[in-house]
Amino acid sequence: SFRGSFELCQFIRAIFITCASWVMAFGPTASAEHPQPRRPDPHSNPCSPPSKSSPFLRGECLRLPKGEVNYQLHEPHLPHAENSANSAAPLVVCLHGLNGSVSSFAKISPLLVQTGFRVLVFDLYGFGLSASPSGRLDVEIYVDQVVKLLEGLKVPSTEKIFLLGFSMGGVIAVEFTNRFPERVRRLLLVAPGGLLQRSKTPCKPLLFGCLRTRLGGCLLAAATLLACCCSCCVKRSLRGDKLANRFELDVREPVKFKDVSRENGERFLWNFHRSVNVYLRVLRRMPLWCEDFQDSYEALAKGRTPVLFLWGDSDCTVPYSEAEHEVRKLFAPRGVSCCMLPESGHGLLMEDAVQVSHYAAAWFCDLKDPTWKSCLDHWRLQANPVASQV
Repeated sequence: SFRGSFELCQFIRAIFITCASWVMAFGPTASAEHPQPRRPDPHSNPCSPPSKSSPFLRGECLRLPKGEVNYQLHEPHLPHAENSANSAAPLVVCLHGLNGSVSSFAKISPLLVQTGFRVLVFDLYGFGLSASPSGRLDVEIYVDQVVKLLEGLKVPSTEKIFLLGFSMGGVIAVEFTNRFPERVRRLLLVAPGGLLQRSKTPCKPLLFGCLRTRLGGCLLAAATLLACCCSCCVKRSLRGDKLANRFELDVREPVKFKDVSRENGERFLWNFHRSVNVYLRVLRRMPLWCEDFQDSYEALAKGRTPVLFLWGDSDCTVPYSEAEHEVRKLFAPRGVSCCMLPESGHGLLMEDAVQVSHYAAAWFCDLKDPTWKSCLDHWRLQANPVASQV
């Protein structure tokens, strides 16, 4: 137990076991090739130009009140239209998961652009190349980040957007929709957080017995200090296949994605003490469990914004089996659908990008195709199903 005193060696072991246990939770699905990482200049701005050694995808940089944000705004190519026509294309805002970045949507963004959408992807505060502001990293600061980013990009407050929230990003998407329902045309939640059960959470004593209590600040400071001291040792011990195995993806065939797993590990280790610090700060404050976020899902279910859930039926990171009861109870009365991708894990944005993009485009376009309507009917939630479809 982490409620009492413990020796330093036990403390170190607990910290790194926790990071290893949770590092894949809520969505690291990056999928692009990057150069080998090198230790960053600690005095450089995370979003400022190069270090070419950065393992993250670099986009444009926008300075917001809480710090700079790394983002990419993908526009559809309309060869015979004026540039102003692009601004009329509907905007999809994508929110990545814990330990994710703009790379999380590297495969589905171009597919959505091909169907005529503008697609905005960005690094949440503390992740990727965006700034890591001091203070709490909670749902409040991330919703404010979305608001300020849209303002900074001159997106009119009267323009309705489409929201795609993946994993932890689903929590932010739900909260944004509840606060600004007039700004969201349709919401797609892909294996969203905020629905898991505390009783089934790994490392429960550390998370709920210490990190998310008043003692959490001390644990956070000690973990960050240890990460600084142990950074070189950790990087030496986690190389090659060891690194890939530690960051193995939740996909059908992990062997095919070993290079991607290694890249995810390199990103986490690139600025190790920052990664550990941000990771634990988010776990401390974000409402990633049903007990913390049930009211927000209830408010969403009572609202008028059209909602669609999309889940992999083999997801081991955010299992639908843990969320199913709550999802059915809240959203079945509204006739909401939860589409299940067969044999898909939590890495569905990468492994099943084409299928996910087809679902997203059809949902955002409100496609009238009979096949799509039949699909929605097939996956319509039932409050008391005779037999689970999963």
